[in-house]
Amino acid sequence: MDDPNEAIRPNFASEEYNDARQQLIEDGINAEQAARSLAALWTINNNADKERWALKQRQERLARQREEDDEEERLQQLKDEQEAARLEERKKNKNKYAPLVRGKVPSDPTILPAQYATRKLKAGDYCELHYFTNKGLDEAKASSLIAEPDALVMLPSADGLHSWIPAAAVKDPKAAPVVKDEKLTWEEFNEAAPRMISMMKVHDWPEDRILMHVQFWSALQSHRWRHSPDTLKQKALLLYQSQQRRRWHLTIGSSQSWSLEEINQDLLFEAREELFNEKREKETAAAIQQAASAFVSANQSLLRPQAAGQPQLSIPSQKRPFAQTEELPGSSKKVRISRPPPATGPLPCCAVCLGRHPHRTVECAATQTWDKQFETFAERIRKGLWTKDGKQICTGWQRDEGCSTPRHDARHVCSGCGAATHGAQRCPRAQKASAIDAV
Repeated sequence: MDDPNEAIRPNFASEEYNDARQQLIEDGINAEQAARSLAALWTINNNADKERWALKQRQERLARQREEDDEEERLQQLKDEQEAARLEERKKNKNKYAPLVRGKVPSDPTILPAQYATRKLKAGDYCELHYFTNKGLDEAKASSLIAEPDALVMLPSADGLHSWIPAAAVKDPKAAPVVKDEKLTWEEFNEAAPRMISMMKVHDWPEDRILMHVQFWSALQSHRWRHSPDTLKQKALLLYQSQQRRRWHLTIGSSQSWSLEEINQDLLFEAREELFNEKREKETAAAIQQAASAFVSANQSLLRPQAAGQPQLSIPSQKRPFAQTEELPGSSKKVRISRPPPATGPLPCCAVCLGRHPHRTVECAATQTWDKQFETFAERIRKGLWTKDGKQICTGWQRDEGCSTPRHDARHVCSGCGAATHGAQRCPRAQKASAIDAV
């Protein structure tokens, strides 16, 4: 269809339209009126064609506009998808797209502790100095080479909610045991303390807390016991550091919080006394063992089986009551009280390692469970039970009969796995009961 707006009205008075005019003349009008009538009829039809033409043009424009909009939307959607894929790629491979820093290679070695220690420092929680020693940094470097970067594990946070975190940021139960602060040498302490201060600054610890740690560790270094010929005094400083730094983390935000800057001499003397008693107990046990070995060696002839026909030699034995140490009511003194020996039977499992083998369970320092399958969940501190992140656990809850007091329900968790549904004696990780004679 041609554009009716460009059409030119014909001359209906010309000879070309004689036949059309003649039909109108036969109806009783003259030739001039017939020509005007034909012209008017053509104009009416042309106006109608113009309207149809305009409608058609509008429809075609709308159709083209819709096609252009659809194409633009498709291109924008494709662009958005490409941008989303690019952002996901950058998020997944952060190291690949990390901004390049123009500068010289640093002379000082870069501190890259284990991700577990990094997560602890980010949260402001207690973290062992071991992770910042040369040995700890070497272990972190080795574990980072074999860790699966995409692996995630779910852990509860401080507010009770669970969240997914990288598996490398969780302590590996099969990894080498972490050396406690009190077991570090002074050389290892000197390696770790400055590095931890640097990482505190990296993770935006408050300036007053960083300064407190600097002054605390400087006070230990400058203490008169630091270079004492008495090795117990030097170790007492490390034990005091371990105990009080852990206690400080437990009291943060409470009305009982305090500062580490000034050393408490009374607690320092208690730390040395604790080490002295521990050393004396070990020496006494070694002396008893040596005396027993000497007795057995001196009486080999009495203990050797007799030949046939020779009279049997017997050593008179005198059963002695089983002695226990108990604290008298109303007194802090402990006395030895004779008790009948306990009946032979399966031993209760240890609240720390969950094993039933004979050992001093109140002083168990195991870092792995009895079967080496898990890292211990709790540890003994002055014979109390504490989680590795510094929360106290109810000791009575770990017994078969449990704990009946509701005043500290938050402490009613298993010292073996952390579950609140049972204690250590019913923990699925515990060694199964067997006929082990009590020793």
